[in-house]
Amino acid sequence: MAKNLKPIPEPEFLIPSDLPALDFVPPVEDRRKDGLKTTNVVRTSNFGLLISRFIPHQVVRNEKNDAIIEIRNNGKEGVYQTLRSHWFEHLPQNFTQANPEIASLIASTHQRWLAMTEGAARFTMVSRSRMIVGLGGKGALEFGITLHPVTGLPYIPGSALKGLCRNYALYYIAEQSGISLDPAQVKNTSEVANQLDEQLTGIKDYRLKVHPEYAALYRNLFGTQAEAGQCVFYDAVISRVPESLFAVEVMTPHFRKYYESGGKDAPHDADEPKSITYIAVNAGIAFRFAIGLRHNASLSRESILGDARSLLMEALQLMGIGAKTAAGYGVFYDPKAK
Repeated sequence: MAKNLKPIPEPEFLIPSDLPALDFVPPVEDRRKDGLKTTNVVRTSNFGLLISRFIPHQVVRNEKNDAIIEIRNNGKEGVYQTLRSHWFEHLPQNFTQANPEIASLIASTHQRWLAMTEGAARFTMVSRSRMIVGLGGKGALEFGITLHPVTGLPYIPGSALKGLCRNYALYYIAEQSGISLDPAQVKNTSEVANQLDEQLTGIKDYRLKVHPEYAALYRNLFGTQAEAGQCVFYDAVISRVPESLFAVEVMTPHFRKYYESGGKDAPHDADEPKSITYIAVNAGIAFRFAIGLRHNASLSRESILGDARSLLMEALQLMGIGAKTAAGYGVFYDPKAK
């Protein structure tokens, strides 16, 4: 057996609690006063609780020689992994539709969502690729992910959907009005987009030529400085999971010291890359979306909600939502489309 390697027997139920001699963050003893047993906490069906409150110190540190383990395969020495890799590899295995507790959580959350969105325009979209909303959130594992605080299930906040729809509508109106936001033609596309947004919302007139119909649509959907928009974007929730809820992803920054120093240390090829493991929401998951009207809305339901729904569906298919959309993450498709 190689030096400093600890053999770990293959457990029947592969989740982090099966790894011996782990120190949790925060200490499990601090949670016992709440009546929670160690086994129940670590084996919980709340994924958010696992990755935010019961993480082994070795997984957080992820040092080069920290808790390197050896996995035995049929009694023979096999693959070498860091404890972090092993922990992440087996962490999502219990979070599938086949788990009755997860299936029950998904079904009850969906039923509650249906009651909350009664009268709204609802539609279903399926994730074409993996998705991660809230990657920049703070946490002990160097990454964030948006999970419901009660159920631990992934969801897409309504604020994120409204922002996506607004951004897409801005590009759509610019294209229809002959205003270029192409980086090959415009030096500062963000500045032009901000000017268009400010003009549409009545902050300042930049004398951009916009068709009145599109300007009215933008103001009705997203509001102005004087009044709020007439649409309400609800949180999107999961309705169906074909396989596992989560997938493990890895990114390897090759210029670690450059990023850690905030650009003070010049990047160079002699730097030591360090892989970062993180969690993403799996592809093929059906999400339910809903857009409603405010109580004081002055326009007809069919008119405003139809436009909002079309824009959001196109945005989800063409732009994607969440982090790493430039790499193809967060893209959806319409299951009813031929």
